[in-house]
Amino acid sequence: YRPVRKMGTTSVRLWSMVLPNAGRSITVKRLEEEYENARAKGIQELARWASQHLNVEIGLALRSDRWVGADFWLPAGDPDLTLDVLIDRSDVIVAGIDGGGLDDLLSLAVLGRDRITQEWMHWGKNWVFEGILELRKREASQLKDFETQGDLVIVSTPGDDIEQLADVLETVDVSGKLALVGLDPMGVGAVVDALAVREIAAPRVVGVSQGWTLSGAIKTAERKLADGTLIHGARPIMGWAISNAKVEPRGNAIIITKQAAGYLKIDPLMALLNAVTLMSKNPSPPEGGRIDDFLKGGMLSA
Repeated sequence: YRPVRKMGTTSVRLWSMVLPNAGRSITVKRLEEEYENARAKGIQELARWASQHLNVEIGLALRSDRWVGADFWLPAGDPDLTLDVLIDRSDVIVAGIDGGGLDDLLSLAVLGRDRITQEWMHWGKNWVFEGILELRKREASQLKDFETQGDLVIVSTPGDDIEQLADVLETVDVSGKLALVGLDPMGVGAVVDALAVREIAAPRVVGVSQGWTLSGAIKTAERKLADGTLIHGARPIMGWAISNAKVEPRGNAIIITKQAAGYLKIDPLMALLNAVTLMSKNPSPPEGGRIDDFLKGGMLSA
């Protein structure tokens, strides 16, 4: 269950799956009225309503500490947004990378800016070592589903994941639109080396500070999702990562962390936030000659 702006016939038709007494002990019209009242009072009341009428456990689907952008993620999806479509529509492209440890997903986020509408368009790809399937048996079936859907590559040889990621970015770079690649400055030597072999190197490869310094990217992403200017390919792995994320205050800033311990990863979301940090600086394609000016703008380290 997720809140929607307005109840339509499709939503009501599906209610019978969780409401066997609809039309008997309670009418659909009354449910609609109570839904609107709960929605007007806020997320906690909406969670109570969902628990009472839709058999949704409070705290599961509508966590009070969730990332606000999660509320707007599903409506922003476009299943037709492939990497080829993103490249074709964009005037400039940036990329974000996150993860890569033996117990992590290595996640790539490609973010393009539509040359006509100026919308930001997201496409992602992820990699993981096959040994994780044995180590994390509870999550193995979920990861295999992501592999079947084409969003996760399970590799058997260390380094194959980095080489494949670099190959994807080389494909993007051929378009002449790849302005910048941003990644966590810690532990990224192998990624930087693989990109350099493909002539993607400094000053286009930059470090993106993590933790509370991502607050601006977090807020930018949620605002653009809310106003419809950030769209994505509607891939299940991103929905999974976002549902694993929670927001924690850090002084006047906020950070995103995992929702629970274990293998509930948020690497695909963090890769997106790295890319959002870059696109927020309004870069131009490499031939535009403004990359040096971009780096002087702050927030990043070469």
